[in-house]
Amino acid sequence: MKLDMVGIIVESMEQAILFYEHLGFEVVGEKDADYVELNNDGMRISLNTKNMIEGIYGYLPKSEGDKIELAFLCDSPSEIDQLCGKMKRSGYEIFKEPWQAFWGQYYAIIKDPDGNLLSLFCNNQLGETNEK
Repeated sequence: MKLDMVGIIVESMEQAILFYEHLGFEVVGEKDADYVELNNDGMRISLNTKNMIEGIYGYLPKSEGDKIELAFLCDSPSEIDQLCGKMKRSGYEIFKEPWQAFWGQYYAIIKDPDGNLLSLFCNNQLGETNEK
């Protein structure tokens, strides 16, 4: 068995698509559909409306709690700084500004329109500095 896809349940497909496009993903599928995928090398990522999920589950999914984290590997601290700056200028919340984590990675956490926390990180090389 192998994990093939991560599905993100969204309140507004339009807002979710705009957020993930700002983050750098390309949407695969009709943007007004209840299901789209993000073009991602490796693991598939889908956006699913609450209405579609309700039709599958038989109940409206809950929207509370920090139950899962998606962590996106970036190439460098400067890429993380640039993405955080771009997302902040676009009006999105940076939950935790970029920092050098004690476990050796350069890390930042942003919030998507549905309140999901998304980590951006890179595996720092010794001597690499924050390029803010």
